[in-house]
Amino acid sequence: MLDDLDLVPWQSLRHAFGNATDVPGRLRALGSTDRVQRQTALKDLFACLLHQGAVYEATASAVPFLFELLASDATEERNWVAFLLASIAQGQGYLKAHTNLDEERWRQALAERGSTLEAELQREDEVVRSVQLALGRGVEQLAPFLSDGEAEVRATIARALARYPDRAAELLPALEVAETRERVPHVRQALQQSLSTLRAAAGVQAAARRR
Repeated sequence: MLDDLDLVPWQSLRHAFGNATDVPGRLRALGSTDRVQRQTALKDLFACLLHQGAVYEATASAVPFLFELLASDATEERNWVAFLLASIAQGQGYLKAHTNLDEERWRQALAERGSTLEAELQREDEVVRSVQLALGRGVEQLAPFLSDGEAEVRATIARALARYPDRAAELLPALEVAETRERVPHVRQALQQSLSTLRAAAGVQAAARRR
């Protein structure tokens, strides 16, 4: 597990706090048998890969390894790995995640760095797309955790699955089963919203196939 972790050029990638060379150690700690190490690693990965709702270059590179941890029976408390992945699936660029930022101030600051707000937003969009693509390769692995004992895990995963309308046919059955048994109101609402989104997508895809 995590055999290829050191093949990633982490030194050339960035997360919320700068250089991403600390990510491999945190990923390995997330698979530790020591509960304190796992909890610390989870907190640290949330902070650097999904800081205040924003994703980064290192986030996309970390996702495949998070899926490795999720798939391994050796990983304890896999539900929290699923929670991290599902949370990342809903990440945005920093500027979009902070819609209350002073646009003029940012234009001036970026100009001093030889960039523009438009260029930065485009760069962030590309990062978000790379994260979404990485998540999409394994998003079906999140579906089993719709039955997790933690309500917030279930709700976050339900919202994450709605981000993948191209996988609607594959994801809908798990959401439908989860919706029939869910008793927590806010989780049920998240499931229903995701079902609505994916059913609409499935309908469009079915209509396209009939043409």
